[in-house]
Amino acid sequence: MEKTRSKGVNTRDFINKDLKNKCIKSRYEEQGFVLIVGMVIMAILLLLAVPFLFQVSFENRLTDKSYKSSVAISLAEAGIDRAIWELNYGDISSWIGDDTMRTMDIASFQAYGGNVIGDVGIEVVDPTADHPIVESRGTVSYVGAQAVVRTVRSELGGYPPFKFAAFGDDGIMIDQDVEIDSYDSRNGDYDNPGNVGSDGDIGTNSSDFSAIYMDNLADLAGDAVSGADSDPDSVIITDPGANIDGEKRALEEPIEFPQITPPSLPWMGDYSMSGTDSIFLSGQYGSFTIEANSVVTIEDDVILHITGNFYMDQNSRLDIAVGASLQIIMGSGSFEMDQTSSINNLSRDPTKFVLFGTADFTGDIYIDQNSEFYGAIYAPNALVELDQGNGFFGAVIADDILFDQDTVMHYDKALEDLEILPSMGSLYVVKSWQVKVSD
Repeated sequence: MEKTRSKGVNTRDFINKDLKNKCIKSRYEEQGFVLIVGMVIMAILLLLAVPFLFQVSFENRLTDKSYKSSVAISLAEAGIDRAIWELNYGDISSWIGDDTMRTMDIASFQAYGGNVIGDVGIEVVDPTADHPIVESRGTVSYVGAQAVVRTVRSELGGYPPFKFAAFGDDGIMIDQDVEIDSYDSRNGDYDNPGNVGSDGDIGTNSSDFSAIYMDNLADLAGDAVSGADSDPDSVIITDPGANIDGEKRALEEPIEFPQITPPSLPWMGDYSMSGTDSIFLSGQYGSFTIEANSVVTIEDDVILHITGNFYMDQNSRLDIAVGASLQIIMGSGSFEMDQTSSINNLSRDPTKFVLFGTADFTGDIYIDQNSEFYGAIYAPNALVELDQGNGFFGAVIADDILFDQDTVMHYDKALEDLEILPSMGSLYVVKSWQVKVSD
């Protein structure tokens, strides 16, 4: 007998369908969970990235500002250089202003390719003085209307020539038993403990064989310097008994010394004194003579421009009072002191007495006195002969220098700060430099 199959629900199909629905539901739940986790991770990454992006943006702005700052400083420095050039070689009187201040503005300064870099503003205070003040402002656009501004301030002055104890343009001859060393009068007398130094450098612009010669038993507490690009061992010759405590070396470039331009002074005629006299005022003289056994005292800050001969007879004295100073400017002729005459700088400060020689002064300067000599000599075209066993305290610049036997020289480092002023023929040089931030 044939059995009839029931048309009811198949249990296996039901179970399979139920499992399928559960799998689909599980898959959707997993996808939702992954989405939520992904969103959480993205949120965390975003929280981490925002400060980083902000930092990167800040650093980019900082880098950009630093770059603009460097450009502004370069513009300001270029303005200082322009002012110095105008003072030395140009015509700063064509700038806006007067003798109290001159100004120049350079708008939209361009680089070589034509790109605008920024603006430059220059001010020169006291442009005709020996120590004018220059301020230069460099301005570079930054963000929107903002700008980066940097200002450079510089004080100018004259040329400081006394960097050596002795410098002979053509050469230096050092005889037997000569001693050269250094000290600093700003620290007191030479004999003060610890004040004796080894900075008594000597030098020359010459590259000739034996341009600097040191004889037997000569002693140099310092360096010996030959002309630029020369062989020091060929230029600087020493006898076996001579000694150089420092080194032999060559200049990196020749040293050029400015020629002296005397100031305008009242004409005083020829001066000849027999007896005693005091001088309070500066003046120009045809000749200057101090007779035997006479005493002349300089009582104030005095300049003597002598166009002819200077002569001191035996046993005569030229005293420079404490608190006074003396500059002698030789225009021609010669500077002669009898063996028993003396120049007494009573302050014992070498900066208080300077003997100058102009471009026309090609004569001789002879210093030989039986007492200590305190002063400096600047005569680039002259021959200077020192015979000073009692001690020459100062410095010498000349065309040729001769140290006679037994001469003792103590270079005063305080002379490093002494200038040949622009009013006396020097070009302007930078004395101080300061960068000011003004944004």
